[in-house]
Amino acid sequence: MYFPKLKAPKRKRCLIERFGGYDHRAEPQDGCFYEMKNLSGRLSPHLSVRGRRETAAVIDGCPADRVMAIGGTDAPVILDANGGLWCGGEVLPRFLGGTGRVSAAPEAGETVLVLDQAQIRAAVPLDGSFRFVFDREAGLWRNMAEGFSLPDSVLVLEPQQDEGTAVTLTLSTTPPDLGERSLCFLGGWVCVFPDGRYANTVRLRQGAEMLEGEDWGSVALENRCGAGTVRFTPCGIDGTEWSVTESDTAPESGFWVDTSEPEPVMKCLSASQGLWIAADPYIKCEVPGIAKGVSAGDGVELFSRLASAETDSGFAEDLWSGTHTVADAWHDPGGTGRAEGAGDYVILAGLLSREIELSLSAQEQRFLTLNRVLPQLDFVVSCQNRLWGCRSGDGVNELYACKLGDFRNWSAFDGLSTDSWRVSRGQDGPFTGAAVLGGCPLFFRENSLEKIYPAAAGNHSVVTQSLCGIEAGSHKSAVVIRDRLYYNSPQGLCRYSGTLPELVSGPLGPDHWRYAVAGALGRLYYVFQELPNTERCLFVYDTETGAWHKEDELPLVQFWSRGSLLYYLSRPNGPVGCIAPDADSAGVDWYAETGDLFPSLGTRRYVSRLRITARLDPGAELRVLLRYDGGPWVRKGSFHGNKTRSLTFPVWPRRCDRLRLRLEGRGGMELLQLGFLVEAGSDE
Repeated sequence: MYFPKLKAPKRKRCLIERFGGYDHRAEPQDGCFYEMKNLSGRLSPHLSVRGRRETAAVIDGCPADRVMAIGGTDAPVILDANGGLWCGGEVLPRFLGGTGRVSAAPEAGETVLVLDQAQIRAAVPLDGSFRFVFDREAGLWRNMAEGFSLPDSVLVLEPQQDEGTAVTLTLSTTPPDLGERSLCFLGGWVCVFPDGRYANTVRLRQGAEMLEGEDWGSVALENRCGAGTVRFTPCGIDGTEWSVTESDTAPESGFWVDTSEPEPVMKCLSASQGLWIAADPYIKCEVPGIAKGVSAGDGVELFSRLASAETDSGFAEDLWSGTHTVADAWHDPGGTGRAEGAGDYVILAGLLSREIELSLSAQEQRFLTLNRVLPQLDFVVSCQNRLWGCRSGDGVNELYACKLGDFRNWSAFDGLSTDSWRVSRGQDGPFTGAAVLGGCPLFFRENSLEKIYPAAAGNHSVVTQSLCGIEAGSHKSAVVIRDRLYYNSPQGLCRYSGTLPELVSGPLGPDHWRYAVAGALGRLYYVFQELPNTERCLFVYDTETGAWHKEDELPLVQFWSRGSLLYYLSRPNGPVGCIAPDADSAGVDWYAETGDLFPSLGTRRYVSRLRITARLDPGAELRVLLRYDGGPWVRKGSFHGNKTRSLTFPVWPRRCDRLRLRLEGRGGMELLQLGFLVEAGSDE
């Protein structure tokens, strides 16, 4: 009797050796995983576990739990929670200003009263607690540890202090609450916005004495003078006072204001030619305190109120008004018997034929004001030896640039190539971010880009492009990696090379992530994002391979790159962590889930065998689980050990419509291969 010859079921072997990372779309590509945690492509094309992150206790001398913002390239520049600036282990306390407080605690139970907090804070530049002991012979409170000393008049004790009486003074500063800060660098200087503060990081790093108004201070300046006498004198650019004659006929010598012309002209007699030739007139303004923080070349705004019974007060008001460029200035540092600023003067371009002297009085509202103005800026970047900024709102829609190499001056307009620059724009909508690419400052709106082309001659040009810009709230996502700009837009994460942006976040799925914060580590783009339902996650994009990997829900507010390390700030005044490319993975929990395996096979085919090849670190574990038709995860086996192992997992020939694979574990792992054996079944 002959039986029919049966054919063996058809089998198909599938082997995956190249893994593409994270793909959260409905049908992930081969070698990609629908869901994952703490996995990395640093051993591409294999899949591995990310390295451990270290937490720093101190960064360049600043305690990590006090870091509010960080920047810089070679050496970090740090803003701390008390408004101090750190660089090279040195600190400039109270850099941001703010509200200060001094409290005193006696050691022997006396009652103590602080009479002059301002004098104490001037003598003690650091915040913290300091022990002072009274020196009766010198009449001073002395702190031996830091070398501080205070006059006895700043404190009052009951009973009265005696030799050796000790008091602990606690000083604290609350900086202005202006939201998040950004640090911009121009040469050896750092500028902090929106405060508009600046400091010389070179001198601070060297531990040199930092002079306010010279080495650090505020870009915006207001010198208001309402006491003493103001004296206006015609002079030359060097401050030499001139004896001037005003008439329609030429005098015998000296300087002459020729009124025979339609407009009066200052002239001087040329000794070589024997002719009267035009001269550049200047005015010297001498008034106590007018020149503090002012330098030659500063663009300033002048305002005065001098109306009184004095002769020439109205003329002086007209003279001291409008926008000017300071030709020269000198601030009197003071000395024995002379107060600081007593001999101050500034020199401005202007025509004056005689000396004018007027009295000032704050009580009678007679004063002069000199302002150096900083425009309110939404975003600021550094490019081509200038700071560039933008502002939109309150009827303003403008782009700005400071004077060439001079971050203090945003309103210096002398017709030179080094002048400040500003331009109004017609595109509507608020600015949402800024970056620099290819030597061009870029200012984004959500649906457009303002691209500035700097010119050496000062005639900078701007081009407006309609494109997918930076999303509001994601200004920290703009990062340049290998001459490409990556940022988060309303449509997703984009790559911009100078023409039009292209979307790179397709594998992240249909969800729209917002409020992105990003940083770069080599070719890797780290970006932390949030969903509307407050879900948050850190993703890593490999700009070479185009692969995405999902790490964990670590909350971040800022990244900072230094060499081969990437630092991150979890929150203001929070821990500072460090990501290193070669860190080990000990103790890191991870998992990876596939999408539906072979969804196009239908019910007649099924996966009958699964083969996994992986390399594990000592003490690491890998577990394998399967899910049938959306049911619970079923554990099928595990890896343990410290060497490359290959293990075959038999799967019961169970019929199912949907099959998913989950790999999970703890510690270092490198996934080398995934092999599947697919068999055909019957229709029943």
